[in-house]
Order: sequence, then structure tokens, then C-alpha cells
Amino acid sequence: MASDERAPGHEWEEAQLSRRDVIGIGLVAGVGLVASSLPIARYLAPSALGGGASDAEIPIDRLVVWQAERVLVRGAPIYVVRTPDEILGCSAICTHLGCITRWNRTQRIFFCPCHGARFAPDGRVLGGPAPSPLPRYEIVVRHGKVRIGEPT
Repeated sequence: MASDERAPGHEWEEAQLSRRDVIGIGLVAGVGLVASSLPIARYLAPSALGGGASDAEIPIDRLVVWQAERVLVRGAPIYVVRTPDEILGCSAICTHLGCITRWNRTQRIFFCPCHGARFAPDGRVLGGPAPSPLPRYEIVVRHGKVRIGEPT
């Protein structure tokens, strides 16, 4: 049977898409891709998409013992943790692959939800694949406000 012949009784209709159909499908697929990637981008880089305070100063009475407050300092996400003895500041960015860490108040540690790294409130590595501690930030308490300074 020649390549352009069809078996008897089987009439095949070739589906033809117009240029308008192809553009419409591409537009819907593009919008769907962008819409589905926004939650992933917000999870991996919340500081780039907003959230947190925009200044480097927070009221001290907002800090509860063993609670971490995440703030943006010059665009970088920083955790401020109040312990019974001191107030600590360290980067919220995991030193393994740059994911945003989270605070576990019960265990009193930072943990990376991406790859399981764990950090003490002062940023020391407690476990997981992180190669180095979370960078610390200078903390100054003055006139009832906690000021987050430069990395130490």
C-alpha cells in the first residue's frame, strides 16, 4: 500500500490548527506556567517578593522569649531571636543552597525546609548539609528599640 493510500473504510481527517489556535494554546500555557511558578518563587525567595519589615529597627516589646521575628534589612531576610539572656540576629538564608530557613519555636532551632540543615539560635550548624553557620548581625538595644546593624 502506498504511503498516501488509506485502508478501505477508514477515512482519516487530518486535524489542522490555525495560526490563531496555536497562539491561543501558547498563551494559555504561558499564563499557566507563570501562575504555577509564583508560589514556588515565593517559597524559595520570599525576600525578593516582599514580606517582613523594611527597616532595620523593631520595638523590643514585639520580641517574645524564644520567638524569632523575621525582618528585612536592606533587602536581606534577618531573624531576630530573643533568648532569656540576649537578643541575637542572624541571616535567614541557609548557607547550603540559599533557601530561606524557618524557626522552630518548640526545638528552638532554625531549620532549612529544602535539605534539612539545622542551626542554633546563634547561627551555629547543628546538622545537615550546611557548610557554615548562618551569618550573624550586630544587635543594639536602645530606647526600647532593637536595631539590626551590619553583619559581624
